[in-house]
Amino acid sequence: MNRLSNQNLVFMPGLDGTGLSFEPVLPLLPADTKITIIRYPTDKLLSFDETVECAAAQIPAGNPPIVIAESFSGPIAIQMIGSGRIKAKALILCATFARSPRPIVWRIMRFLRLPLLIRPDMPKRFFKIVIGDDKLIDKLIPLWKKVHANVPARVMNHRLKMINQVDVTKWLTKLEVPCCYLQATNDRLVPSSCIDDLKKCAPLLEIKKISAPHFILQAQPQACLNAIEEFISLTSPLMKK
Repeated sequence: MNRLSNQNLVFMPGLDGTGLSFEPVLPLLPADTKITIIRYPTDKLLSFDETVECAAAQIPAGNPPIVIAESFSGPIAIQMIGSGRIKAKALILCATFARSPRPIVWRIMRFLRLPLLIRPDMPKRFFKIVIGDDKLIDKLIPLWKKVHANVPARVMNHRLKMINQVDVTKWLTKLEVPCCYLQATNDRLVPSSCIDDLKKCAPLLEIKKISAPHFILQAQPQACLNAIEEFISLTSPLMKK
């Protein structure tokens, strides 16, 4: 039996905030899985706390969900659940962080206005820097163009600023649900030191390593779901109803 069958799953998106990046994952889920995809507005510049509230307001009342948060949404999910704003069965963190992963690099990027390069027609050489694998680049570029087609550069720049300032480590100690981290072993955006931050505050966090670039759910959707299902199977007795 698939442990994700008949579960309530909440997917929280990366920097674009559209939720479209989960398209490679959704067809692989059991038909009876209840899915909620969080989306952030593309026409407003929300503060971090407003973004937490925006996400929480989209989660249906009723049975606590399993929250799957990638990249940008990791700290949002940590604060949302750690503060008690919503109740969850479990938290799955994917290639993410609790505080700014590369603060100096992010400052330089913003100073040089590099976030403006985060657009649908981003040069392939930048994908080469971030992803590395030519086959994966060809696989992910069409999805990238679709995801970023309607997200203004000013919104992306604003969210990068939020990343540079974020620190939700205090909420990690408040988490009372089983937590798992899917680590992309070829991640060139979020260094492995971010996991050290998480483990210091949440020592029971389970780490599962998957051979993938930063876009882990898109590059290896089945491997990620297998890891999540295994984690849910082992920790289901600890989950709150």
